[in-house]
Parts: sequence; structure tokens; C-alpha cells
Amino acid sequence: MASLLPLKVGDTVSFTKTIAESDVYLFAGITGDFSQMHTNEEFMKSTPYKTRIVHGVLAFALGSTASTMIQLQARAQIPSLSYGYDRLRFIKPVYFGDTLTAKYTITDLDEEQLKTYASVEIFNQRDELCVVATHILKFIALGQQA
Repeated sequence: MASLLPLKVGDTVSFTKTIAESDVYLFAGITGDFSQMHTNEEFMKSTPYKTRIVHGVLAFALGSTASTMIQLQARAQIPSLSYGYDRLRFIKPVYFGDTLTAKYTITDLDEEQLKTYASVEIFNQRDELCVVATHILKFIALGQQA
């Protein structure tokens, strides 16, 4: 029987974006997270970071964009949705002005459950790994109950 999954192990895509101050403040406004770690430059000068840092979840969100991109790249004929993320870790701080690249790579397939598993890695412009996670993408066969 042919696979319904439009992706295969090893498929990969990447997405790059420079994180601007406006991105951080828009994200803070959307989420309500105005922590001084992200918004108070003078306070942050007294910390080991020496400057404001980007919300970890904002940096991580670039992986969601990459997830959408891989589905478009595969020209998926059946709809899918994010089933969740496992083992999310913020490894290195991300600073205002950093250019991040989200790399999304399919690592495993579950044909029976119509799920794919992917490694999500977010690197800064110095090729330092900043964020990692495992993403589960669930495909919905047409006519199937959710």
C-alpha cells in the first residue's frame, strides 16, 4: 500500500529571519510578557547577558514557519496540523539583531497514525545552536474523523 504521508525521512527545509526590536515588542504585546529580561536595557546591563534577550518562544516560533514551509514544499494533498512539540530546550540566548535560521528535518514516520516527527534546530548567525525541539505533524486523511 502506498504511503499517504507526503514527507520522507531526511526531507528538510530552513527559514531565516533577523529578529528586530520591533519583533520583540510586538510579541510582548501579543503575549503580555513584558519581562524586564526582554524590555529593560538598563536592568539587563547588570546581568551576565549585558543586554536584552529575545523571548525563547519567539525564537522557537520560527520552527513553526519551517513546518509550514516543508508541507508546502511537499505539495501535501491531505491537510495536516501540529500535534505538538517534545523536548523543547532554549540552549543559548538570542539577542536583538541576531539572524536566526530554523532548520526542520523529518526524522521519523508513523504511517499507521499518519504522523511525522521532525528535528527543529534554531541557529544564530554564528552557527550556534540556540533552540531545539521535536515536532510532531499529524496528517488527516480526507474523510477521516479528527
